[in-house]
Amino acid sequence: MMRRRTYLSVFFFGCLLFSFAQNTITYFSILRSNAQKDTMCDGKVIPIFGITNSLGAAAKIPAKILYCNEGDSMVLNTKSISQGEHHTIHLHGLDVDTRNDGDPATSFWLSHMQDTTYSFKAKNAGTYLYHCHAADVIHVQMGMYGMIVVRAAGGAKTAWTGGPSFDKDYKWLMSEVDSVWHYHVPVHDTIADTVHVPKYVPNYFLINGKCGSEILNDDSIKIKGAQGEKILMRLANIGYLTNRIIFPSWLGARIIDSDGRPLPNAIVNDTCYIMPGERFSVMLQPTIQATANVAVEYLDMNTGNITLTNQVPVNINGVIGIKEEQLQEQLFSVYPNPGSDLITIKSSVQINSSLQCKVYNTLGQLVLEKNIRSGETIDVSLLPSGLYNIIIYSSEVKSQSCKLIKVAR
Repeated sequence: MMRRRTYLSVFFFGCLLFSFAQNTITYFSILRSNAQKDTMCDGKVIPIFGITNSLGAAAKIPAKILYCNEGDSMVLNTKSISQGEHHTIHLHGLDVDTRNDGDPATSFWLSHMQDTTYSFKAKNAGTYLYHCHAADVIHVQMGMYGMIVVRAAGGAKTAWTGGPSFDKDYKWLMSEVDSVWHYHVPVHDTIADTVHVPKYVPNYFLINGKCGSEILNDDSIKIKGAQGEKILMRLANIGYLTNRIIFPSWLGARIIDSDGRPLPNAIVNDTCYIMPGERFSVMLQPTIQATANVAVEYLDMNTGNITLTNQVPVNINGVIGIKEEQLQEQLFSVYPNPGSDLITIKSSVQINSSLQCKVYNTLGQLVLEKNIRSGETIDVSLLPSGLYNIIIYSSEVKSQSCKLIKVAR
C-alpha cells in the first residue's frame, strides 16, 4: 500500500511539473475593415483593413508581432467588427488542424460581431505569418497580416531548440501597397466566390510597414552590431512581388532555416530570394568593422525586373571583447577627403608591413583593392562620385575602416 501511494505521489508531482512547463499565450485579435487608415512615408493617408489587439486600437500595417516559445500553446481570441466583410485568421506555416486553419473553404469565416478562438501548439521554433484568408488577395493587400515568432524552448537565444546561438535578432516583414486598391477596394462576391481585381501596380514598398526614409531611421530595421557578433535575421515576404535580399559579403551571411524548419546544411550565400509567403532565417557574423547597406529588392514575378530597391543601413562598429577606449583610437587617415583622383592613406603609428586596402560602395560591393605602404596613394579617379568605405588590414594592427567622399574632378 505504501509503495502504491509513493508511485501515485510521483505521478501527480510529475504531472504538476509538466503543467507548469506548458505555457498558454493568449492574444486578442480584432478584425477591422471599417474606417481604418494608415499614413504612408510620403504623408499620404490611405484606407486600410487591419488586425488590432484591442477594441480601441487603430489598425496599422502590419499587425503586431506575436511571440511564444517552442512547446507553448497560443490562443487568439478573435472578434470581427467589419460591416459588409467576412474575415478569418490563417496561421500560415504552423501545424494546425482544419478547425484552426482559417481557410473559409474548409472551416468557417466570421461575419460582423461574430467571435471565435484560433489556437495551436508551437511545435517548431521559427518565423511564421498570420493573415486573413477570406478574399485573401484583397484583405492581405489591405493590411490584414502580421508575423508570428516562435522562439526556442524556454526563450533560449538559439535559432531553434539546440540550434545555433545568436546575440541579437531582427525581424523584417516585406510587403507592398497599391494605393489604387485601397481607395477603390475590389468587391468580393461571396455568392459566386469571385473577385475582380485591377492590375497590381504597387507604389509603396514596405519593411515592417515602413518605406523610404522611414527605413533609414528605424532602429528595429537597420542593423547595428559588433565584429564577430552573431545576428539572426528573420525574413518573411507577405507581398505579391519576389524579394531579393543582398548582404555585403563581409557580413558572412548563412541561410540556416526555411519556413520554420532547419536546413540540413547552412547555405553560405550573400543573396536570399524570398517568394510570397516564404520565410527564411539568415545568420550574420561580421568579419570586419564597416558601414554599408543591405539591398532589399522587389522583383516582378513575371519579368524578374527590379521594381524598387530599399537600402537598409548596416553599422558594424566595434569588436566583441574590445574595450570602448580601444575602439576610439583611429590608426589610419585618408586625405584629401573629399577626394577626386589620388588619395593618400597614412598610419598614425609606425607600421612596417604592407597595408591591404579594400574599397566598398554603399551596397557593400568591393569596387577597388590594393596593397600599399603607409603614406602611399591610391587612384580612385575611375570610381563614381559618392560615399565609400575603405577597410584597411595589416598584420601588425587590427583592421579599421575609414570613410571616403569621392567627388567629380
